[in-house]
Amino acid sequence: MKNLTLRQYTRLPDATAYDSILQHLKPKNTFAKKQMDINAMPYANVKYCISLLPKVSGWDGIQQLFEICYGVTEKEFWRARIVEYYAARKFMINEFTRVIATEAKLLNTLSTDSHLWHMAGADRLKPFCDTLPLVQLGRHFGQYPFDLGRKPYSEIFSLLAQLKTQNEVEAEYSKLSRG
Repeated sequence: MKNLTLRQYTRLPDATAYDSILQHLKPKNTFAKKQMDINAMPYANVKYCISLLPKVSGWDGIQQLFEICYGVTEKEFWRARIVEYYAARKFMINEFTRVIATEAKLLNTLSTDSHLWHMAGADRLKPFCDTLPLVQLGRHFGQYPFDLGRKPYSEIFSLLAQLKTQNEVEAEYSKLSRG
């Protein structure tokens, strides 16, 4: 088995032999001599990639993900080796899976008032789920939300987690002080 370039690999009539072996590679954070740092990526890019992942159906979408995550050009992407691609792809998917799980764990809260929130029309906010946290932070800090979207993911996530915790403590304090 040859370590083909991605261009050569995509032109194979049947890549099953490659796929069956290469899918077992360990994740590796290197692609075309570049590395991915999800915490340093702009928040908006991380959210865009997360929304793009389940929709990717062809090589154009895969190339776009690698351009965003690894900062490679189109030429670098197609010249990269298939072994490197499989290991980097596995690393990228693991990173996004980790981020999604961490966000779900730290940012989602089930409130006793959640049924009221849904009755009020919370489902109408779903199309804006990626930008609403930025709107909330922008309102809190007096900044334009889309400017915040260009900040590193780790900074925005940290602020969101802090703001959520503060809101929970304030809500609990309010309940205790009334009762």
